Amino acid sequence: MMMLLKQGLHNLLRTPLYTGQYYYDCLDDIQKTVYKRLASGIKSFNIEIELPMRPVNEIFMVFESVLLDSPLLFYVSSFSYVNDLYKSKIIIQPEYKYKRKDVKQIEVEILKYLTAFDGIKSRSDIDKEIYVHDYCLNNFKYDYSFGNYSSSVLGLVLNKTAVCEGIAKFVKLSLDYLGMKSIVVFGKATDPLGNTENDRHAWNIVFVDGNAYHLDVTFDMTLTNKTNRYDYFNLTDEDIKKDHLIINDIPVCTTVGNDFMSINSLVAYNSTQLGKIIENCLMHGKKNIIAKVKNVNDLEGIIDKVATIAKEQYWFLYRCNPVFDISCNQSQLVFEINFI
Repeated sequence: MMMLLKQGLHNLLRTPLYTGQYYYDCLDDIQKTVYKRLASGIKSFNIEIELPMRPVNEIFMVFESVLLDSPLLFYVSSFSYVNDLYKSKIIIQPEYKYKRKDVKQIEVEILKYLTAFDGIKSRSDIDKEIYVHDYCLNNFKYDYSFGNYSSSVLGLVLNKTAVCEGIAKFVKLSLDYLGMKSIVVFGKATDPLGNTENDRHAWNIVFVDGNAYHLDVTFDMTLTNKTNRYDYFNLTDEDIKKDHLIINDIPVCTTVGNDFMSINSLVAYNSTQLGKIIENCLMHGKKNIIAKVKNVNDLEGIIDKVATIAKEQYWFLYRCNPVFDISCNQSQLVFEINFI
């Protein structure tokens, strides 16, 4: 078994780290040379990596690009540098968090997680994405303690907990393993009501059948503990910008209709459609109902409106008044109705 895992890990890592990677493709020719040397040097655990003389802020940008493209480089976090003016070179000294032999053992543990996805490799892109999304929600938690590993894939692999960066990197690594293109993006989580400060945040852009979508597993993970949520599954730029601020150049996401709510007919454009969604769920024995509402002008009254419709539909089917609670993601106008 261990030999098979090591062989699988070898197959996973033997492709050059920069091939087909989004952030690598965004660089100019000189920056790509820097990227390749950094990636190769880090993978070889080089104490020093010699680079052409470039501005330090540019080196940091390329270094960050390497780590975003390659979540398996969890063992390096930063670097120091020395300018060799005589050779017109800059010498990078990576700061390795683990010894090389320890990294190899940890990589085997990571592969064990990835092999959990082997059974869906032949499925459609959307099925793969849902599986990875649900795997994260069902097995991991957000790390409110901000532990030592929480910003890398190790947080989830070792402790089953991580912050947004670690979660996004694990999602990318998993989708890479399944043959799907995805990237990690950074921005800020915003409060549409302006009650809190904007926090640095990370999520993914996923390519499904050639189209780009926003996927924020972290936000879905923190919404409820009663049922899996898909409020941030395959959103467009227009939708994600309701509570996310994008701060770097990323692919445009404009294709509609491939979000989870639309795929599963859980989007209502009026009261009648919302009633039908609730009725259909109740008729199929579902007491926990998720629905998204569009074209809403009266935000203050929408929760009362949804509650009234839920009560009416329950009475229509069961001829008794329901006991239920209702919550609302006001940014995305996704409602969760729990009948008790």
